[in-house]
Amino acid sequence: MSQGSFKDYQLSEAIVRSLDSLGYQHPTDVQNEVIPIALGKRDLVVKSRTGSGKTAAFGIPICELVEWEENKPQALILTPTRELAVQVKEDITNIGRLKRIKATAVYGKEPFARQQAELKQKSHVVVGTPGRVLDHIERGTLDLQRLTSLVIDEADEMLNMGFIKQVEAIIRELPKDRVTMLFSATFPEGVENLCHRHMKNPIDIEIGIEENATMAVQTEHVLFIVKQEDKFNLLTDVTVVENPDSCIIPDFDGYVLFKLT
Repeated sequence: MSQGSFKDYQLSEAIVRSLDSLGYQHPTDVQNEVIPIALGKRDLVVKSRTGSGKTAAFGIPICELVEWEENKPQALILTPTRELAVQVKEDITNIGRLKRIKATAVYGKEPFARQQAELKQKSHVVVGTPGRVLDHIERGTLDLQRLTSLVIDEADEMLNMGFIKQVEAIIRELPKDRVTMLFSATFPEGVENLCHRHMKNPIDIEIGIEENATMAVQTEHVLFIVKQEDKFNLLTDVTVVENPDSCIIPDFDGYVLFKLT
């Protein structure tokens, strides 16, 4: 962990005060590497695992660079799941609270008309899943004219879930003069190809194993022994109660093993 200060980045007072209120005392390794480069408006490719503080790494410079007076979206953040979209939207809102940054989340299984109405209002940052974002673009309900930043979060998961073609379709609709930041825990060929095709001389950042090793120690392991017919109900109850950011659920005969983070 870096022991620097967020004041080292020459952030506005509103952002620094928001970070203080959130208890952000020292930037993590990924934040220390990403924030100054992102503030310099350079394309970035970041290899970093969940839990390293990557959301704030791109959220802080996005909130800093957003012009409050502009009503149309200036940043688009793509996430592989609706749950992550909601989480990132909340993080952006918290970081930009004292600057009055307005973030909107768009994702499937949510009324389109409700999201459309929200997008008609002032919205500085839009966070969403590729399918629903593309739907809004095609219907003309997401204005991209003032967009200056694109973040592709968990790009390897996008690839695994079959969203890369939708991501590329979205990118083709965006202004060419923009900053693109891509975050991924791994870099399979499909993700590397995405970087080569759509980014401008990106700076590569890879977070060392020390930080990831610390994350592994912080992972909670819980074992439930249940009857076969009760597994699904227990799974539903635990995920609702724990609401994990991510989890691994191997299925063994007669057992459900939850690894919650």
